[in-house]
This record gives sequence, structure tokens and C-alpha cells, in this order.
Amino acid sequence: MHVISLISGKGGVGKTTLTTNLAIALGQRGKRVLVIDLDPQNAVRLHLAMDPGDDAGLVREGIFPEVIFHSPFGVDFIPFGRVTEEELLEFESALEARPEWVATAIQGLRVAAYDYILLDTPPGATVYLPQALKAAERALVVVLADAASYNSLSKLFKLLAEYGVHDTYPHTSTTTHILLNQMQENSELGQQVRTALMNTYGAKMAPMVIHRDATVPEALAYERSVLQYEPDAPASRDIQHLADWLRTTA
Repeated sequence: MHVISLISGKGGVGKTTLTTNLAIALGQRGKRVLVIDLDPQNAVRLHLAMDPGDDAGLVREGIFPEVIFHSPFGVDFIPFGRVTEEELLEFESALEARPEWVATAIQGLRVAAYDYILLDTPPGATVYLPQALKAAERALVVVLADAASYNSLSKLFKLLAEYGVHDTYPHTSTTTHILLNQMQENSELGQQVRTALMNTYGAKMAPMVIHRDATVPEALAYERSVLQYEPDAPASRDIQHLADWLRTTA
């Protein structure tokens, strides 16, 4: 069972869309995949066709095989859940007191025999970041090819160092790679940022980028995965490449 955390230093980088489409790509390869939503925005459910009126999620129900939802896209998921502000504060306080809660809960899912578990997390320094890192063997840092994303990385890597993540994370061997999302090949600024990332982070860069592609939001508007909506779209091919890379380097 491979556990991968998708993290970011800033919001608006397309992380949740990438997480769910990556899960579907892995599922298309015959893998059993579970997505766990650790982001209070509770957006994974929107990408995986959950009944919008259903409030269920891990805040109230926990992380157990009995609370797993099955999507029509061939992957399973546990939503964060729709909660009150009071419930959220209480939950986050509990997470601070139990820093390995997610990791321990995931061990209890071994009976479900998943090949991959993907953790979608909120951006920046939150109580969910150390939880995800303790649970995962691998982390993908999702960034855009812009100055804000580039500048956010130094702060994020300082946070990772505080949590003990350098090249690996103690006890779970979390390997970290940076993944460029929504890349515009015809953008001069984008190419400059990409070059700066390569010069600064070198081997930490994933060997592919996910290109900006109008079919991604279009597919979501039709409640579809871009992989199914337009399999030959540039973003679909990029995500398939990412899924194959993760499989061969696991």
C-alpha cells in the first residue's frame, strides 16, 4: 500500500483536481485507489460525484472501511465532510494532540487492500500537513509556474524541515518531489520560473509537467474526469505519464 500526500505552499494551484484525476489514472491501470480529503474545503466529493446533500465525512465518522464512498470513476474516497466551525475547531485541536491520527487510521485500512492512498491537503502551514507527512511515504508539492508559487517553496521546505522532512521523513521515508501544474509552454514567465525551479531544486523536480488545458475545467463542469472526457487532451496525457512514473518509482 503506497500512501502519497499532495501538498502546496499556496492555494489555487489545482491540487484537488490533480489528486482526483491522478487517482482515476491509477485506477485505470488496475490499481485499487482511495482518496482521503484532509482539506476543510471538502472539495474532493465534488470531483468524485458524491451526492451534494450528503454531509458525511472523516471529521464525524473517522477513517474506517465502513465510511468509504465508491465513485463512478473506479476509485474510492473518504470526504472531509461538511461541518460547523465549532466542530472544525474541535477536530483540529484533536489532531494537534494526536499527530499520528491519520497515519494510525490508514494502517487500519490495510484490510481493504488498496494499492494507493492519496491524501489531499489544504495549502500552507496547517495542522493537516504534519498529519499527512507522517502517514505518507511520498509527497508531491504542487506548484504553478509563477513567482508566487516559486516564492512559497522556500517557506514550505522550511516547514518540512521543522517536521523532520529532508530527503526522507523518519519512520515513513517520505520522498518529496515538486510537480509543475497548469504549465503554459508559450509563457515566457512560465519558462523562466521553470528554469529557476530546475536550477534551485534540481533532482527534486518531477520529470514531467501538467500542462494548462481548457478541457480540465470543462470536464469538471460536466461532472467528468478529464481522462474520460478527453483521453487525448494534453493534461490527460500528462496525468497518465505521472501515474506511470509513480508506479515505476514506487
